[in-house]
Amino acid sequence: MPGSTERGALPAERFRREHRLRRAAEFRSVMNRGSRGIGPFLVAFFAPGTGGTARLGVVASRRVGSAVERARAKRRLREIWRRAVRRPAGDLVLVARQGLPGAAWPEVERSYAVAVGRALERSRRQPRRRPGPETTAHSRRGESAPAAGGGTGSA
Repeated sequence: MPGSTERGALPAERFRREHRLRRAAEFRSVMNRGSRGIGPFLVAFFAPGTGGTARLGVVASRRVGSAVERARAKRRLREIWRRAVRRPAGDLVLVARQGLPGAAWPEVERSYAVAVGRALERSRRQPRRRPGPETTAHSRRGESAPAAGGGTGSA
């Protein structure tokens, strides 16, 4: 095949390292601080990036199916992102939902468009905030947190 490499993918089509979310902390950060969009076959989390590049992370839990089905779901999500005409500059995490591995390609494309569109729309309105470990129900109400251990305090 002209222009292809030994591994089959054209160099411009590869999912390069600089376009991947690789560490668990990066995934958690996007999922905690980013905005969420839900589609029939996937959930998209988007957090605007500072580097100006688009990065992708893909998750498929055991709920999606067997290891073969999870791998297929992740390949499909990466391929949809790769084919996207406009990739948002920022970090995007796509979480596969049940039914994705067996869904028809046009349905998966529509689900991607819906989920990512909703996530981008919400990110433009207001960033999503989740309480972190330093923000508890007590501190939000202005109360002090109960003492650790929950006992009387004597040893």
